[in-house]
Amino acid sequence: MIKKLKAVLFDVDDTLFDRNRAQREILHLIVQESIEIFTGIDEETIFDAFLESDRLATQEFNGGGPADVVRNGRSRRFLKILGLSEDIADKITTMYIKSYSTVGAQVRGAKFVIENLVGKFQLGVISNGFPDVQYQKLKTLGVEQLFNCIVLSGEVGLLKPDPRIFWKANTSLAREPEECLFVGDSYNVDVVGAKRAGMRACWFNPHHLRPLQVDIKPDFEIAALDEILQILDCV
Repeated sequence: MIKKLKAVLFDVDDTLFDRNRAQREILHLIVQESIEIFTGIDEETIFDAFLESDRLATQEFNGGGPADVVRNGRSRRFLKILGLSEDIADKITTMYIKSYSTVGAQVRGAKFVIENLVGKFQLGVISNGFPDVQYQKLKTLGVEQLFNCIVLSGEVGLLKPDPRIFWKANTSLAREPEECLFVGDSYNVDVVGAKRAGMRACWFNPHHLRPLQVDIKPDFEIAALDEILQILDCV
């Protein structure tokens, strides 16, 4: 028998916080701040170079790389891809860290959904990321104080999809995994991790992607975040 749902937990990046939009805004500011460095390079090329350097930085982070090394390496690689001097790498890193998480890049409906679940379910966050920026993102969105637990990989030393990071949240909420629903945008990280941990999983899939593997299925799939409110009325 499936236990009654008592808690709803969320991923942060591209579930509550629109990371792509925030990065675009910050890169625009960085380019304007150092316009003489980026003269003659269109912003789409600049953004693509940053996305590639960020992808590689994420791999380093997932491999256990320390924050300062990963962040500085991302800036240096970004400039190298563009064929630019790495002399301003430290400046870019500082500006990015200072401003990125303060951009009001809310995924549409995120705050509305969280506010409508307060008092009905225990709420939590499980996120792979550096604590300084992840906490600031939640604060910028105006929802940090609405969560009963916030579990970040950078604090607990575990990364999704490892089931143990999900169990950390269960323990914090004093709930069994089957009493929890996890909502996230990544099939491989969020859905697979939550299901392996014994939770129910809702795949936030606004781009209508298809998973590469189908042996693990989400309990629910939504294209807009506020669809979760309709689902939760039925469980």
